[in-house]
Amino acid sequence: MLADGKLQVICPQAEFRLEGAPYSYAPMFTWMKRGPNDRPIDGELERVAGSLSTFIDEACERYDVDTDRLALMGFSQGGFLAYRLALSEPHRWQGAAMLSTWLSDDAADDVHPDAADLPLLVQHGTNDPLVEIDRGRNSRDRLQAMNMNLDYREYAMQHEIGRQSMHDLSAWLTERLLSERSGD
Repeated sequence: MLADGKLQVICPQAEFRLEGAPYSYAPMFTWMKRGPNDRPIDGELERVAGSLSTFIDEACERYDVDTDRLALMGFSQGGFLAYRLALSEPHRWQGAAMLSTWLSDDAADDVHPDAADLPLLVQHGTNDPLVEIDRGRNSRDRLQAMNMNLDYREYAMQHEIGRQSMHDLSAWLTERLLSERSGD
């Protein structure tokens, strides 16, 4: 579905299974260990970001990925982590897409000076009950205040990737990663 199948997509799975997840037909996972107040324990964001960065390095080597055509994407909590990696290591990516998520204070505080040049796509559903649209708009406003290269889009959807958002994501990725090879 993305870029007419011309992209290699590698998706890591979060480490911890959520017990009592609302959808019994499919297990749900989370990236971070949580403390008694259901907040990530101290140092967990740094641990997970480091683990993901290592995973990406190893996946690029294992699957012979052209690292000059590498984009980062994340949905929900994965988008929260994608912000962290994209803004702190912008030289690694041709772009980063954050879907139905929010910009954390930690990610906003750890922005590399070159991050303003990194193309960012942020998509959010106006009817998202899990990550409310105000959090997406707040992220947009913060990124704009930092003069980031931002393409922000809202859709009449919930906490999901809808047909139009998938179409727009696909076109955005094609432009970032395949534009020189559009004749292939």
